[in-house]
Amino acid sequence: MKAPSTRRQRGVAAIELALIMLFFTGLLPVVLLCGRALFAYTALQKSAHDAARYMATLPLPQMMNLASAAEGSVVVRQMVSDAMQDTWPEMETLRITVECVYADDAYQCGSYASRPLQVRLKLTIDMPVRFLPTLLAKWLPQMSKIALRANATLRYDN
Repeated sequence: MKAPSTRRQRGVAAIELALIMLFFTGLLPVVLLCGRALFAYTALQKSAHDAARYMATLPLPQMMNLASAAEGSVVVRQMVSDAMQDTWPEMETLRITVECVYADDAYQCGSYASRPLQVRLKLTIDMPVRFLPTLLAKWLPQMSKIALRANATLRYDN
C-alpha cells in the first residue's frame, strides 16, 4: 500500500481542527456563564458574611430595640445591594432576610427582650442570562435567570 501524502494529511488535520473549534466555540458561552455565576455567587457570599458581621457587632441596647435593629437591617440591605451592583449591575430581585436566633427560635432582630445567640442572613438574587440566542431561550426558558442564594450565620458577640 502506498503511504498517504503529507499534503493530504494536512487537509485532514485542518478539517478535524475546524470541527473541534466549532464545538469549543459553541461551548465557550457556557463556560463564561458558569464563571460569571461563580464570581457573582462568591461576591454574594462575601457580602452576606460582611453584613452578618455588621449585625453581630451591633451593641446590645441597639439590638434589643426594634427601631435601632430595623435601622441596622436597612444598613445591611444597602451594604449587600451596593456590593451586588458593583459585581453585576443587571441583577434583578434581591431578597434579604435578617433574623436573630434566640434560645427557642429565630425572630426579627429587636423584637425579643433578651440577647440573641446568633444573627442569620439569607440572601436570594436573580442573575439574568441575556446572551443566549432567542431560539435557545425558547427551548430552555428556565435559563432566563439563575437564582443565587447565600446564607451567613454568626454568633452575636456583644
